[in-house]
Amino acid sequence: MGRKKLQLQRIENKSRCQVTFSKRRSGLIKKARELSVLCDVDLALVIFSSRGRLYEFCSADRLSTVNWKGNLVGFLTASWSRGVHCSV
Repeated sequence: MGRKKLQLQRIENKSRCQVTFSKRRSGLIKKARELSVLCDVDLALVIFSSRGRLYEFCSADRLSTVNWKGNLVGFLTASWSRGVHCSV
């Protein structure tokens, strides 16, 4: 017997929403780390919270020291503050 599908909907309770965000963010970063190890790839992950806080993950040291990373994060932050949602 499989799992029952749940319909996704916005969480209205702010504290519950924050707890869910923190748990899912941690899980997403864990999956990104696993993908980088299993497939031997360099991976960068950028997450913005509903409050505009930036969270990032880089799988390799060279990614975290490259200049373009700062430029990319700056671009995404500026785009997010203007309300432009993009995927890279």
